[in-house]
Amino acid sequence: MPIQTILYITGSGILALFIAFFQYIYKSKNNRLHWCLAGLRFIAIFSLLLLVINPEFENNEIKIIKPVLSVVVDNSQSIKYLNKDSVALKTVQSLVNDPRIASKYDVKTYAFGKQINQNSQLNFEDTQTNISKSLQDVESLYKSKIAPIVLISDGNQTVGNAYEFNSNQYEQIIFSVILGDSMYQTDLKIQQINVNKYTYLNNKFPVEIIASYTGNTDVQSELKIESLGKTIHKERIQFSATQNSIILTPKIASNRVGVQRYKVSLTPIENEKNKKNNQKSFAIETIDEYTKIALISTVSHPDLGALKSAIETNEQRLVKICSPTEYLANMDSYGLVILYQPNQRFKTVFDRIEKRKLNSFIIGGTQTQWRFLNSIQTDFKQEVTGQSENYQGIINKNFNNFSVDDFNFSSHPPLGTEFGGISINVPYETLVFKSINGISTQEPLWFTYEINSQRKTVLLAENIWKWRIHSFREDQDFKTFDSFVAKLIQYLNIKNQNTRLVVNYESIYDGSQPLNISAQFFDKNYEPNGNAQLLIKLKNKTTELQYEFPMIAIQNSYVVNLSALEAGNYSFEVSADNGKHRSFGAIEILDFNIEQQFINANVQKLQQLAINTEGAVYFDTQREQLITKLVSDNRFSSIQKIIKKTVPLIAIKIWLLLLISSLTIEWFIRKYNGLI
Repeated sequence: MPIQTILYITGSGILALFIAFFQYIYKSKNNRLHWCLAGLRFIAIFSLLLLVINPEFENNEIKIIKPVLSVVVDNSQSIKYLNKDSVALKTVQSLVNDPRIASKYDVKTYAFGKQINQNSQLNFEDTQTNISKSLQDVESLYKSKIAPIVLISDGNQTVGNAYEFNSNQYEQIIFSVILGDSMYQTDLKIQQINVNKYTYLNNKFPVEIIASYTGNTDVQSELKIESLGKTIHKERIQFSATQNSIILTPKIASNRVGVQRYKVSLTPIENEKNKKNNQKSFAIETIDEYTKIALISTVSHPDLGALKSAIETNEQRLVKICSPTEYLANMDSYGLVILYQPNQRFKTVFDRIEKRKLNSFIIGGTQTQWRFLNSIQTDFKQEVTGQSENYQGIINKNFNNFSVDDFNFSSHPPLGTEFGGISINVPYETLVFKSINGISTQEPLWFTYEINSQRKTVLLAENIWKWRIHSFREDQDFKTFDSFVAKLIQYLNIKNQNTRLVVNYESIYDGSQPLNISAQFFDKNYEPNGNAQLLIKLKNKTTELQYEFPMIAIQNSYVVNLSALEAGNYSFEVSADNGKHRSFGAIEILDFNIEQQFINANVQKLQQLAINTEGAVYFDTQREQLITKLVSDNRFSSIQKIIKKTVPLIAIKIWLLLLISSLTIEWFIRKYNGLI
């Protein structure tokens, strides 16, 4: 306490004593009554003065902090399907109600499925399980505390990261309680089906089927693929304890246009309990035409193969490398033309392109006849010097025809072309600027323009194949370069689009993926419009029930989640701009429950989780051993915390009570003795 405050208190005491003495003792009868009244007056005045001074006192509060015990319970349907729901409830109750646990821990209970909830009622109805996220969420709540976790689960996860691998990052110790036993029941399962989204008419498309087996004996089964009630493929397969997974790749003929649905199934084996996971369905859309692109050239060059490979990463596009003569013989087959290093032999090709109003892509270089190219069209003129030059490219971040934010060519190898300036006689957009030694010349190396309802782009240099190789060196794949070329081709191929509303969806939703339908809406310039209002209407083909939902804008797309819909076949309509733009489709929602695909607890993963976090693993029959371990484990001890608090006198209620009491008693004594 400061010396100044002590002086104030001392002065207050002297002043109170002086006033009390003056009022009751000085020139008064010196008897016991007056001394009593003087004492009460001293207490009242001194208390009042102290309240005015309001000194502060330090108070030490001792607090015992127990470690938190987080009981995290799997609330998914797989627990009920394994008949472990009652066992899970008993395990939770035994931990919560045990007095030994209550005396040592502050127990918190959490139920989780796809998300975690505190103190929610356990009903084992969640349709997804995310163990990894649930453990991370609990950890984030008790980062700076001692808070061991008891995970009560069958260990089967349907969404999220692999929790057994993430467990090395966990700070808290985890005790796994396995809802199940170590004995595996015999089971066959269609693990996964991989298939392309599109195929072409009269083509054979591959289907990758991953089938698995759980068991200790050799078994045989028959795999069948059915469509429209007919078996179109079947084969015998064998499993054993060591060969418990098989990958099959049958090829299926596509002989009908449109969306085709198929069912893959495994014949059940003897004593197999779960037969629901023996089958899966998939769909593929058969289209009867390619978007054919003519890549016309009279020279051999690596650019041709690089462009063909990049463009054909989109399975709906087919590039044909041909000579001018070959193109003219089949020109009606192509909707887009790429003219590679044109020369005199291209004259008729240019005439036909202008007559048919086709979009085109011109690529020049060291083998281009620039005088011919300058004479055959008037849109641009390249200065002819007879000398070549290498230019690097710098992307124009202000390019507006399509998004280029993800691309950067400044570190890519230089491209070769004619040395000299370029004059462009039409409105244009520069896609890539010429650069020499990293310095931009502000002259276009690659540009686009639109004239007479035609879209055109011009690359003034060759050796673009080097850019594709550079992309692979940087990213270990060609995706960046191929994505750039895909955007350019989409821009040139926009004439073939008949709608500004593009809807993306799966034909079949089996419950293993989010039931989402997304859409993009483009403005008149075919730029993404994120401010429109999109509406989806669905109709159940069986019950005739209709549903209507708004689609939510997320960045440049619109999304709707239809997980609330029942299983069945639905037709739908997506509309935009008050119904001016519409898109139609159909989906099938299967009666599929991923939680019912499990018939065994995943003992191995739960054991790994406990080992990685220095915990322990227990089966659901070892509840007492778990409690004993938690009570005896010295790693989890209570912490005694001393909290120092500064308390002002005015906050001490007993002091105010002392003031009121002294004044009250003094008044009654004076009243009783006739001194008032």
